[in-house]
Amino acid sequence: MFALTHIIISMKKWVLPTAFMFGTAPTFIILWAGWRVLTIFLPSRIYERGDDWLYSMYQRMVLFFFENMTALQVFISGDVDCLDKKENIILLMNHQCAVDWMVADMLAARQGTIGHIRYILKDELKYVPLYGFYFRQHSCIYVKRGGKFRQEKAIGQLDILNNSKTPFWMVVFPEGTRYDPAATDKIQKSQQYAHDQASFDGILIISGLDVLVNVLTPRSKAMFLCCDRLRNRTDAIYDVTIAYSDTLDPSTKQRIPAPGLVGFLKGGYNQLHVNIERVSLSEVPEKEEDVKVWLHKRFVRKDNLLKRFYSSDSSTAGTLSDKEERHPLTGGETLPAFLFWFAINIPLLLTMDGRAFYWRATLLGTVLGWIWVSLRF
Repeated sequence: MFALTHIIISMKKWVLPTAFMFGTAPTFIILWAGWRVLTIFLPSRIYERGDDWLYSMYQRMVLFFFENMTALQVFISGDVDCLDKKENIILLMNHQCAVDWMVADMLAARQGTIGHIRYILKDELKYVPLYGFYFRQHSCIYVKRGGKFRQEKAIGQLDILNNSKTPFWMVVFPEGTRYDPAATDKIQKSQQYAHDQASFDGILIISGLDVLVNVLTPRSKAMFLCCDRLRNRTDAIYDVTIAYSDTLDPSTKQRIPAPGLVGFLKGGYNQLHVNIERVSLSEVPEKEEDVKVWLHKRFVRKDNLLKRFYSSDSSTAGTLSDKEERHPLTGGETLPAFLFWFAINIPLLLTMDGRAFYWRATLLGTVLGWIWVSLRF
């Protein structure tokens, strides 16, 4: 009986929040579609402000569960003062798990720019029901990996963002996939790729790249295009390195996978460590081949920070810097968003007509969204 009670309590930690977050997606789409129709003949900036506000409310609700309800402690080091002013930025991050995208939310919320977040996303994600369609409406960009990368599509989408007055935090994960310490084949292929890189211009310029251990070798195409097409509107690049507590096996001293959504909501990971370095666009080369080398050096830095985090030296282990400070996000910044969505969901889900409208919107939005992304992208 005790074991069953424990299981039920444990499930409540993630089942109810997950159901609420995903269950609010149709509600979000209904409100977004209404706003889109209302502003169709108005200046685009009016629609964009409303869209950013609505997206901000949804993401703050997500943070209510992932940061406030889990009692997560966020430690930030480096150029922390850059969060005190609003900027258009390209956010360069290492990628370990599905929670990483919420780290961008956490940082943007502290700057007051959470509604401005845009992502470079894997092409497959465009088929996620409702979310896949909406992310493109929010100026996110889908890219295919490897030889299937369609540069002209990405350029066109970036140019639209560049020519608008839409504020942005463009989030890029150059590794292209998650770093999983258990996926040794993937890590070895990444390291071999670094070995194989060489550039020639009459003489050998680069005989391979530094082999990375704690991150994957970054691919530079998406990062180059972002820097190239958004250069005139970008204030800075934020080079962000993230590490999660409890990702080192205490018995083997080996790194273990970072948390998934369920594990995170259960509260098994009580600390998040973030290091920020603000990089001026003037430091980023303009040629694509030079950007590849520059980006790799950025990931060498990340590799060294994570080497420190997972080291056996008790004086530095578990930290990304000697000067980490805790930066809490108060409930006052997220609770109103949760209450907002709760108040809207109630009449939809507790009345017969509301439920019928909700499910029709879910089905219609999913089907039309799939058709739209298939034809357009």
